[in-house]
Amino acid sequence: MTYSTVQCAAFRGIVARAAIVVALLLPTSALAQPQSELAPAVQRLLEAPYLSEEERADKRVFHGVWRPEDLENPARRAQAALIVGAWDDPVFDNPDVAPEDRAEALLRRGELTDALDALSGVASIRAIRIRAEALDGLGRFEEADAALEPAIQRLLRDRIDDAEQLVEGVRCLAHRARLRGEPASHYRQMMGLLGRARDDLDRLHWPAMLAEARLLYDKDNRQEALQAVAGALALNPAIAEAWAIRGRIAVDGFNFRGAEVVAEHLRELEARLPGRAEHSPIADIILTSAWLRQNDPGLAEDQLEPTLDRYPHLREALAVRCAIEAVGYDFDAVERMLESFDELSPGSPLALFTVGKALAENRQYLEAADFLERASARQPNWPAPMIELGLLELQSGRDLRAARALRRVAELDPFNRRAANSLILIEELLTYDTVENDHFIVRFRPGPDRILAEEMLKPLEEIHRVVSDAFDHEPDRRTVLELMPDHEWFAVRIVGMPGIHTIAAATGPVIAMETPRIGPGHSGVYDWIRVVRHEYAHTVTLSKTRNRIPHWFTEAAAVHLELAPRDYDTIRLLVGALENDALFDMRQINIAFVRPEKPTDRAQAYAQGHWMYEHIIERYGERAPLEMMDLYADGLREEAVIRSVLGVSREEFYEGFKPWAREQARSWGLLASPTIPELLIEESIATDEAREKAEAALEQLALEAGFAAGGVGRAGRFDIELPEPSREMVDHWLEARPDHADILELAVTLELRAREGDPDASMIPLLERYAQARPVDPMPHRLLARLRLRDDATDARIGAIPHLEFLDAREQRSSTYAIELADIYSRAGDLENASRKARRATHIAPFNAANREQAARVALLKRDYAEALTHLEALTVIEPDRAIHTRRLERLRELMAGNE
Repeated sequence: MTYSTVQCAAFRGIVARAAIVVALLLPTSALAQPQSELAPAVQRLLEAPYLSEEERADKRVFHGVWRPEDLENPARRAQAALIVGAWDDPVFDNPDVAPEDRAEALLRRGELTDALDALSGVASIRAIRIRAEALDGLGRFEEADAALEPAIQRLLRDRIDDAEQLVEGVRCLAHRARLRGEPASHYRQMMGLLGRARDDLDRLHWPAMLAEARLLYDKDNRQEALQAVAGALALNPAIAEAWAIRGRIAVDGFNFRGAEVVAEHLRELEARLPGRAEHSPIADIILTSAWLRQNDPGLAEDQLEPTLDRYPHLREALAVRCAIEAVGYDFDAVERMLESFDELSPGSPLALFTVGKALAENRQYLEAADFLERASARQPNWPAPMIELGLLELQSGRDLRAARALRRVAELDPFNRRAANSLILIEELLTYDTVENDHFIVRFRPGPDRILAEEMLKPLEEIHRVVSDAFDHEPDRRTVLELMPDHEWFAVRIVGMPGIHTIAAATGPVIAMETPRIGPGHSGVYDWIRVVRHEYAHTVTLSKTRNRIPHWFTEAAAVHLELAPRDYDTIRLLVGALENDALFDMRQINIAFVRPEKPTDRAQAYAQGHWMYEHIIERYGERAPLEMMDLYADGLREEAVIRSVLGVSREEFYEGFKPWAREQARSWGLLASPTIPELLIEESIATDEAREKAEAALEQLALEAGFAAGGVGRAGRFDIELPEPSREMVDHWLEARPDHADILELAVTLELRAREGDPDASMIPLLERYAQARPVDPMPHRLLARLRLRDDATDARIGAIPHLEFLDAREQRSSTYAIELADIYSRAGDLENASRKARRATHIAPFNAANREQAARVALLKRDYAEALTHLEALTVIEPDRAIHTRRLERLRELMAGNE
């Protein structure tokens, strides 16, 4: 498939936006920092000497900085109440309040018929917009469309020079676009009109920027929507709807802390009205949505209850209540709730859409598709259900359905970024070739990637056997594995998949992975078998649990099925978290995957989840995780599942895990006691009085993990001068504690320093002692391997094998150890192991010609001509200009033909 220059530029923009989405847009502070000052232009206006006191009070209210006495006027209080979202304020019963304000409040709290009655005889553009929204909410779409006509005609016919009327006219046009479908020209026209209202008519008219933010958010242009929100809040820091957009973007990006900050600010806004408490229905809906995204319908229901008590007809809240029931998987109850919603709003798609979107986020693909299709059928020109449906089908691997939905979206709303990006992706994927076996369909871009795609089929069947046996389950259909040709296409592929920050990702039925390759635009080589085994574990566990497994648990199971030992960095991260009381609790661990607060949070979530999974197996038996998965499939929540299978509460499980983890850390040679700083303190103490002071200090001392030898330091915050450790000290300590891993590590450090970092054979006994005392540290194995490999004699190099095997088992991003082992095994005549390691090298770096040549050489020595043929054929593609590969391939084919 080829692209024009314009399309290529658009593609680069998609990648840039993909990076924004995968990074979840902005940090908490950027999303939720309250505005502390008005824009200088507003301040100057409020201080202008030409304003009367009444005019000044009007301006203060409009810009959200009213004084209590300003709100003694019913009209001004009504305006302020609408700004902060206090729709049920008693002021709206006052006859002095404008009918549009009263109708707006009734509309917002869901009393739609009353809102229509309040507008009887009122013909302003704002009244037309409110009337149309009320009719739409009642499911009377044709009447809503007709009601908009006078405003649309005026907008198209007349030059409107009033910013308020122009903005209301644009809102009417936006509503018409939703009802009828949107020609591309309408979006440009709306943005142009809002720009005129903002830049030409009234630079301080914040509703223009708010309307722009609405449009941009509707197009999934979240970055620019946030900019528009910031502009509106600079002109009025009290706009609840602007804060609501920030809150929704926070929830969209799994920034739950940001959502909480926004919600708290919304509550404070409503309390700025005299006589009002700190409660906000907008805040409740934002936080309810956050709980739904965290797959906790119980807390979501509790969060929403006060708003439904206060606003029993609020359509958005009622729709979210239906979604809560759906995420609880009681679909009979969902249908009853939808029937009740239809009694209020016959034919409205809102509740169906909200349910479908929530289910899609929970990967309940079939049920979500049903609700989204029903929503779209009710209002075919509303693009939102089709957008979610297209993205859902793309993630579930139903490409033709995805393409059909996204092409329809392109007709309805060509400016929606998520849909446009995804359509480009699906059109690209439809050009790919495929190879397949009994359990996988591998999809790849035509060209060199065919080498890897065809070679994957045999290992994939073994991956299927191992993973399906481990979880006692097989998916009901073949898994699609997409080989994305480079990092840019992979970035586009994973946009919209929550919690994906790596070189491969699984949505359940689909696994996407970047082709392992070195070079510009690529993420480098990696052990794709280990990675795919991890991702396929997701596929199987999601299938086994009907996609109802907690995030941490599916990740834990997947890491467990990588079938590889932990690397040392991971172990140190875990032990550091254990020692500093920084392990995640059962709620925090799920959030850490998708919205980490520290750079190490996501890595810790993976590692700690795996650690807890191991604890379950060791403490409760190998089948305990499988029994838990069966209960998740039945729709039970984590608390109930843990109680049923493990016999304890979530909190008791977590508390029981920590002492087990501490014992395991000790088995790794960590948490040794006494620590090096404690030993140094003992060396520095000369009197009983000094010893008493030191012991008192040690009771409070928070010892940092990882003592760096060689410097004079101080014990924590206490003024205790520590001597520099010497080899004599270390020898003395080792006499009393010969297996103390920290002392042995320090001894190795001092010996290396004495040799300027270059070990010699005299260090071998010490290195072997340290390796035994701390069996998880790769350092002694690297040094021992280096010492053994200095001698080119085969017998000497064989001595490096156990150390290279240790290192290779933990290596994911390099084939160096595997190819070295292949050479040693080959020289030693162990062709089986040589073949195994050569094959592993080509799995990690499939387009490395040297690895292929070594693998072909070993295969020929084994007389495994089929294996050699595979590597020689790959070489003719990897290095097509080297004629020797073609000659060798021809000779091998002749040899094979002669042996038939």
